[in-house]
Amino acid sequence: MNRRAKLKDIAEALNVSITTVSRALNNKTDINPTTKQSILAMAKELNYKPNNLALSLRKSSTLNVVGVIVPHVKHYFFSTLLEGIMNSAHEMNYFVLLGESLHSTDREKKVLDDFSEHGVSGVLIAPCKHSDFNKNVLPIIHRRTPVVVMDRMYDNYNGNFVNTNDFKGAFEAVSHLVQSGYKRIAHIASSDSWSIGHERIKGYKEGLRQHGMPIDENYLSICNFNNKEEGAEEGYRACHKLFSLKEPPDAIFSVTDDIAIGVYQYAQENNISIPNDLGVVGFSNSEISKYLNPPLSTLEQNGKKMGEMAFDFFFRALNANGQIFQKSFKPELIIRGSSVLPK
Repeated sequence: MNRRAKLKDIAEALNVSITTVSRALNNKTDINPTTKQSILAMAKELNYKPNNLALSLRKSSTLNVVGVIVPHVKHYFFSTLLEGIMNSAHEMNYFVLLGESLHSTDREKKVLDDFSEHGVSGVLIAPCKHSDFNKNVLPIIHRRTPVVVMDRMYDNYNGNFVNTNDFKGAFEAVSHLVQSGYKRIAHIASSDSWSIGHERIKGYKEGLRQHGMPIDENYLSICNFNNKEEGAEEGYRACHKLFSLKEPPDAIFSVTDDIAIGVYQYAQENNISIPNDLGVVGFSNSEISKYLNPPLSTLEQNGKKMGEMAFDFFFRALNANGQIFQKSFKPELIIRGSSVLPK
């Protein structure tokens, strides 16, 4: 069965904007008559039928729509981010259109195009790892639709955003491990070259410098993963590599809690005691972190608060006349049994 024709299909066929197509189909007067007739003819040729749900949402005086896209809905941090957005949207009588990029920039662009076609009032986006700002996000900004970027930051981006101070979180994790008595601290990092990956690496290295400890690149293991299962597998492999060194680490700062799960698995299989032989600190304070044995020390990212503020920034940006809203949350170090040596 052929897919349903969209405004975008008509626009691309005639090399006009989606806005122009929409205005023609809605019988607006401020459009060239020849262009209007071409659009109506193409709509008939493609058997275009309006999306009644989208139309009703646009016309409603009591219900507005905001588009939200995240890499993974099931990911703990993004689920808490969505909780905050949903709560705030409900309070302000907004309907949320939700999309999932699965770390595919093409899929992300399609979802964003769909948001535009449905006439959303704004977009809240947690970019995927390889998101193309100019291709995916800039067209939305050019249409003067408020955009709030969440979590991962684009290079040189100076628009509305909410994120985590990843540098500060990594620095505090390393400082805690040093103060706990660990001497050889490794970092299992993300290959993500964006703000999350490189900021946590920078914070890790600065933590070592500030405490007068050498930076050994052998203790920096880079992993590539897109979901919880891949994270645990990569953590396991990285730990195996680190413990193959002549002088293995006595502590690991893990870029995520999912990576730390793999560290726990390797330690258990190789009779490495946590925290006696190996201290571990994760990042995100996922649900499972407090149920590991011993419970995992980690950094709380305040996903719910971040989501609430992201929606608040979008709402304020609707009538802000170009004012920019930005907030970087300081993660909270939660100390549990995985990183405290017994006295």
